[in-house]
Amino acid sequence: MTHELKKAEHSVAEIKISLTKEELAPIKSKIVTELSKVVEIPGFRKGNAPLDKVEVAFKDRVVDGVVREILKEKFDKIVGEEKIKPVSSIYNVVTKMENGFEMDFKVDLYPEVTLGEYKGLTAERETFEMSDEILNKEIDNLLSSKAKLEDTTEGYKAEMGDVVDLAFEGFVDGVAFEGGKSNSYQLKLGTKSFIDSFEEQLVGYTTGQEGEVNVTFPAEYHVKELAGKPAVFKVKINSIKKFAKPELNDELAKEVGFESVVDLKTKITENIKNREEARIKNMFIGKLLQQVVANSKMEIPSSMVVREIENRMADMEQQLAMQGMNLEQYFKMTGMTREMMFNQIAPMAHNKVQIDLILAEIAKLEKVEISNEELEKKMEDVANMYRMTKEQLRQELIKAGNFDNFKASLENELRAEKAAEIVVNNAK
Repeated sequence: MTHELKKAEHSVAEIKISLTKEELAPIKSKIVTELSKVVEIPGFRKGNAPLDKVEVAFKDRVVDGVVREILKEKFDKIVGEEKIKPVSSIYNVVTKMENGFEMDFKVDLYPEVTLGEYKGLTAERETFEMSDEILNKEIDNLLSSKAKLEDTTEGYKAEMGDVVDLAFEGFVDGVAFEGGKSNSYQLKLGTKSFIDSFEEQLVGYTTGQEGEVNVTFPAEYHVKELAGKPAVFKVKINSIKKFAKPELNDELAKEVGFESVVDLKTKITENIKNREEARIKNMFIGKLLQQVVANSKMEIPSSMVVREIENRMADMEQQLAMQGMNLEQYFKMTGMTREMMFNQIAPMAHNKVQIDLILAEIAKLEKVEISNEELEKKMEDVANMYRMTKEQLRQELIKAGNFDNFKASLENELRAEKAAEIVVNNAK
């Protein structure tokens, strides 16, 4: 059994494995024998069909079995001999079984990184100055989060942020369309739940008022018959409710976890400063790392970018689930499609993969090490985020069989953080 490996563009390896007729024979015999025990051929009892007839009747399954056996025996050896690091499953498999066996396939490899200069860089860094205006805005947001819906008085005109109970029916070219009608729909104005400027046009309406809202469906709307078309919605406001914010006092401060209004203001000020300092630092790191990206060379395989995109979409799906939604509902509301979102995320995902590779390379060059104490502290931080103890988190991960992967992920995250600190500490 021999193999040939050729490295192609974008960190792809093209591999060919060849077997002589003699090398193939025992492998094929094993697969055909195993198949003969479970398949049925007309005219023969199950398990009694001649092997040559099984091979002919189930040729594709025989080939699949041979491929599995060869990869099980040979793939890890190829990885070791060639000193490559696959980052994808094999794909584009082509086989030929004539006087032996040949199999051609591709696999994406961890890319080679030619690292640009990462020390002595310069970048503009923001400054932050705390003010009463910033503090009051943060407190106002807190009060808004505690606001409760209240009925409005007669003649009240709807504003952005209000919740209207809305009856509507949509028409395109004067014809009502499916799914465009409701007798009672709770809509918070300003959430962009409806297309185009629908919500903005309801500002100023009063309870009981009827009217028409003119909008245009997005060109990429998921319902093809409506995509890009102007529509008229006949609307009626059944009721309007507005959010009433509570008064800021010691009682409310205690309710949200502070000792008093003074304590609330002190700690919120501290939180704002910490948050802004972290944001400014992250932006500064980002500017420095983009310079390293620009000065570095690497060919990133598509599978690494796709994996990052899928991770981001999975994160978004989790966030939507916490709001009682899923991606399909989100797509319907926004007129987007999975493909549109995939393409929208792709540039950011590609850049994230570039940065991850660069930080991994810096960590390797700088011989960055992670101590057990640092790893345990990181695990404790994650456990706290999920409101668990460190031991509870550990046991849950062990039970799910994910502990080793989780630990490796934390180690990589810590290495990346230390590598980024090296870049920052060596900036001018």
